[in-house]
Amino acid sequence: MLVHALKWAGWNLFLAFVPVVLAHLLAWGWSRTTKKPRLPATLGILLGIVWFLFLPNSCYLLTEWRHLLFDPKWMLAVENSKGQDHGAMLATAKSALLFLGYSGAGTLMFVLAIRPVERMLRAAGGRFYLIAPLFFFMISLGVYLGLIERLNSWDALTHPALVWEAIDDALFNRTVLAAVAVFGGILWALYEAVDLWVDGLRQSLVNMGILRK
Repeated sequence: MLVHALKWAGWNLFLAFVPVVLAHLLAWGWSRTTKKPRLPATLGILLGIVWFLFLPNSCYLLTEWRHLLFDPKWMLAVENSKGQDHGAMLATAKSALLFLGYSGAGTLMFVLAIRPVERMLRAAGGRFYLIAPLFFFMISLGVYLGLIERLNSWDALTHPALVWEAIDDALFNRTVLAAVAVFGGILWALYEAVDLWVDGLRQSLVNMGILRK
């Protein structure tokens, strides 16, 4: 079970890492430190679209705790660990550490996938906080589409009608709409908190001489 979980986690971590790479590529391509963009406008727009479509894959990892709490095969180990089954207790502890590291990695990649683009917008005079409510709502909606509707990022290109139908159903369902909005607010707060932590960590590394300003 653990080997299978590691394979599944590896694939999801790969999908979560894609927007991190694309974000840095976009920031490099459209940096204002050069006289003209390093990337053609058309390519930059295409990369931006792909970045946005893959972005929910990072914070999607925050929802994976449901497997440990509600999946029968994991729940059995948790139930057994409540008794004197030390093997089950050890298995549960290992699983909890796996999910903790998994979620932590997802949170970090979520922030690192947004920071370069936000900094790029800020350097161009944009005000990220003005679009943040809609931005994080849409990311939250993307997580819902993957978690509940079982859609993938590439389905927006391969099955657009199916994606739009799922979005339409979600937006006109008050319960779903409220849940998506609340989770979007949580994502926004989480981003701001971890973003500050990353800034503090980076400054500490600069002070130690490990990083340059």
